[in-house]
Amino acid sequence: MDKLYSGLLNIDYGQFYIDSTEPHNEKEEHLDPDKAFEDHENGLCGSAQFGKIFFVAGLHVGVIKIDVELYSFEPELDQSFEEIVEVSFTRGNKSISLCEMWCEQAHTLDLPKGDFRVRYSVSGMDNERDDESDWQDLIPGQRHLIQMWSASPTRDKLLKYTSESAAYWHREWGALR
Repeated sequence: MDKLYSGLLNIDYGQFYIDSTEPHNEKEEHLDPDKAFEDHENGLCGSAQFGKIFFVAGLHVGVIKIDVELYSFEPELDQSFEEIVEVSFTRGNKSISLCEMWCEQAHTLDLPKGDFRVRYSVSGMDNERDDESDWQDLIPGQRHLIQMWSASPTRDKLLKYTSESAAYWHREWGALR
């Protein structure tokens, strides 16, 4: 396993991305959450736009701790996470980064070109700050993990959900009714 990123990420509007920070040409689409989740069962990780992934975090504004890992094989499912989804992702020719909103800050990911399976696992989506917390304090119990491995493209999967927040997003952008 290779750690592609491990650290903090600022969250605005409950979202972050994997995207290219290279300038887009006129023919390329900008990341759009409605398009990102087209034909997806899940509502936490949208990958329907080529070379882009839209993620929903467990908080509206603040900081999360996140790890991005690359495997040479499918890793074992970590059932300690409360929310788990999988999507397919194709890494094209452009460099890609883990990005905060509008790529204001981006962390380059050393991911080879090719087709990947991406597992997004979250815990503590319904956890909130207490009244004394600063918006930059980590929320106790929240964890975010992205795992990737080479795999042929297949439909996304909603493997596990337990929180009200996740259920909301699975209804809003996914197929959960």
